[in-house]
Amino acid sequence: MHDVGMNMSQLAMSVKQIDDTIALAHDWSHELLHATEAFDMERIGAKLRDTMEALDEARQALAGYEEAIEADHNSVGTVKLV
Repeated sequence: MHDVGMNMSQLAMSVKQIDDTIALAHDWSHELLHATEAFDMERIGAKLRDTMEALDEARQALAGYEEAIEADHNSVGTVKLV
């Protein structure tokens, strides 16, 4: 636990859970896309492709989160009450 009360392990696990959830949503979108292609449903297929692209961008934005947490943890000083 950091001296300002933030548990870094819990933070890392929570961010990983977000990353895993995004990955799962991407997988579901991919499966649905294949189902829509089988029935020539172009409009919803386009929306699903857009969704998958946005989910890819979200996962890329989280890339390196563990290192970022560690760096932030190491850079935060102690808190002084005044």
